[in-house]
Amino acid sequence: MAKQVPLEEGYLVIPEGEGERPRLLGSYSPEAKKYFFPRRMQCPITETPVEDVELSSEGVLYSWTWVLMPFMGAAKMGDGKAHGVGQIDLPEGVRIQAVISGQMGDWEIGMPMGLVALPVKKKGDTELCTFGFEPIRKGE
Repeated sequence: MAKQVPLEEGYLVIPEGEGERPRLLGSYSPEAKKYFFPRRMQCPITETPVEDVELSSEGVLYSWTWVLMPFMGAAKMGDGKAHGVGQIDLPEGVRIQAVISGQMGDWEIGMPMGLVALPVKKKGDTELCTFGFEPIRKGE
């Protein structure tokens, strides 16, 4: 298996161990008692310093849509490919919009979702990845 690394530093941590989910990097404002994604330099509410944190790797599907546009890196429109995009609520109160794995009809609002690394480009033996979510089925 190719080594997976974030496409851009500062958004995602990809664990090296099998079976572990990636984690999004966010910020926490102790003064406002709020979490944010992506990371911030200061709290947008109080304008005070924030702490870097790893956010939960699982959340709940708030909403989804089916997109008939090429996925990142596609060369042209009209190749017949489409993908889902969802909004996932994390336990920290952050709502993340991301690509969701599966086909139309695979998702239900309120279902549990887990963070995954999505390869978008390959450099040698390394896959450059962004993030997405996939449904968590019972027993996973």
